[in-house]
Amino acid sequence: MRDDDAAPVVLTGGTSGIGRAAALQFAARGLPLVLGVRDPERGEDVKSEILALNPEARVDLIPLDLSDLASVLEFAAAYAARFPRWRALVNNAGVTLAPSRRLTADGFELHLGINHLGHFALTGLLLPSAAEDARVVTVTSLAARFGRILFHDLRFDHGYRSFRAYAASMRANLLFARELQRKADEEGLRIRSIAAHPGYSVPAERLRGPVGLPRRAVGQDFAAGAAPLVTAATDPALRGGELIGPAGLGHTAGRPVVIKPPRIKNEEQVAKRLWRLSGQLTRVRW
Repeated sequence: MRDDDAAPVVLTGGTSGIGRAAALQFAARGLPLVLGVRDPERGEDVKSEILALNPEARVDLIPLDLSDLASVLEFAAAYAARFPRWRALVNNAGVTLAPSRRLTADGFELHLGINHLGHFALTGLLLPSAAEDARVVTVTSLAARFGRILFHDLRFDHGYRSFRAYAASMRANLLFARELQRKADEEGLRIRSIAAHPGYSVPAERLRGPVGLPRRAVGQDFAAGAAPLVTAATDPALRGGELIGPAGLGHTAGRPVVIKPPRIKNEEQVAKRLWRLSGQLTRVRW
């Protein structure tokens, strides 16, 4: 067996929600996992759940707090010390609709800092240990189509709205995924970059009974929401640059398929500007 065949899937945000469902699905496929966990106790809970279902599964935990770039650096160093390669990096962890403006340890607005900048730095730091033809999967959202990146006010110092901040970070994730594939094509990087979004995904209990009827019409549970992430990381037909999401009406639910990304005015120019700025802010230039 080649080293690359035993290389794990690295998953952020794998202890709850869609990330936990994705971890269970990766393990069920027999893929080794490394979970970047902010809460070690919750990480151990998920690991125990996976091993109860798949006793032969390989699950490793490494501390990771994406709101602190020092933690991102420590994670990358710890990973390099323990594993020679990775086969897929699934940038899933995130914060959604924080009710009031908060800043990360490095002074970034919380949504942009965790959802985009933390993953930008993590991907750049892990890139040297990518296996041949590795995948980088970056999770975005339907909210990306409404997002606007305010380069003049990234911290929302001049008026904070939770949805505006969240949507901006989701657009940043989509731009990052697509720009990474352009760089891979231009620079011969040995990776494929794919964006994925889970549609409208909620806990299964919120879909049950009469109260859940409206959600069942447009939504799906976390297991179904995780399927686009797993497909993006494993489907051999994907060449890079795609957006994977649910097939149903409005792409809120359904089986995972390649969908058309939202049209972004001057996408390449905006993406390149965001990339340069992200490198400056994180001090991870790649």
